[in-house]
Amino acid sequence: MWHPQLQTKGRKLEKINNMEKEKAVKLLNETGYPFQKWCLDTIRNCDQDHGSWIFKAVSEFPYTHPSSNGPILGAHGSIDIVAVRGVKGIEEKTLLFLIIECKKANSNIKNWIFLNESLDKKPLFIFSDIIDNNLMYERKYLTRQLTFPDLGYRLIGDFNYCNQSIETNDKLTTINRNQDDKIYKAIRQAAHGSYALENKIPKYIEGISNKVNFLQFKHFIYLPVVVTTANLYLTKLDYKKIQNGDVNFKDIDMEEKKWLSYEFPLPDFINYGVIRDSITISSENRTTFIVNDKSFVEFLKNVGTIYSNGVKLESEDVIK
Repeated sequence: MWHPQLQTKGRKLEKINNMEKEKAVKLLNETGYPFQKWCLDTIRNCDQDHGSWIFKAVSEFPYTHPSSNGPILGAHGSIDIVAVRGVKGIEEKTLLFLIIECKKANSNIKNWIFLNESLDKKPLFIFSDIIDNNLMYERKYLTRQLTFPDLGYRLIGDFNYCNQSIETNDKLTTINRNQDDKIYKAIRQAAHGSYALENKIPKYIEGISNKVNFLQFKHFIYLPVVVTTANLYLTKLDYKKIQNGDVNFKDIDMEEKKWLSYEFPLPDFINYGVIRDSITISSENRTTFIVNDKSFVEFLKNVGTIYSNGVKLESEDVIK
């Protein structure tokens, strides 16, 4: 039987729930989790019109690095998204791993501005040879020879070589001072996750390994990526024109980018040592791609074409 009092209560409860829902959704959006879900869905569906997959992907892939040692617990983390696909260009049977950190930019860090380095450095990437059929062992290498022509990096000199950056608010009036929202932290998380995945034995990823037979591949390439809703700007500056520590606005150009490459300075706990002339040398940097979300699909469709000084994937630097 219909009861007016109960009906009224129902309407009031519905109104209260809607108000609470609005507040909850606002808080949820601040976490960045919806953006991460969007990135995952975009990866899984970026080539559905062609009837074939480009990537297989999972989210929140856990790792512990450094590992636990008896009662001493290691540092636990998770990779926002791990995505894999085969590649074109270099020799066949090469699998590309994207280790993705998703960063939703609030109004305080809506613009990311990057400064590039001189061209005396080269990009650095990590790949491995699979030398055990059970994926129990990979021989890892550092290489500075990879190029991504479909992303605009046809030659080594085409990379952006960014190694410094700032974050500003949406109105370009203040610099971000919050260390938790620094670009550095997002890139470090991608690099740390990549390091942990590279050293995972055996190489099994639930949700991917049952769909992609890793045993059919001879090489793995590992590529850290940060996807963000921030606008990306690359400066063009003649550093000789800097006077008294400042640059005149007439002497600097800023170009908005769909994506760019960043040379991340590696902390000691995630760098690699290589042996040259019987001396162990630590890797100083690691190339990471930073991608604006509006260009994410385009990036995904073009990152799979890779060359390495021709088509053969090789390097002189064997990781110790």
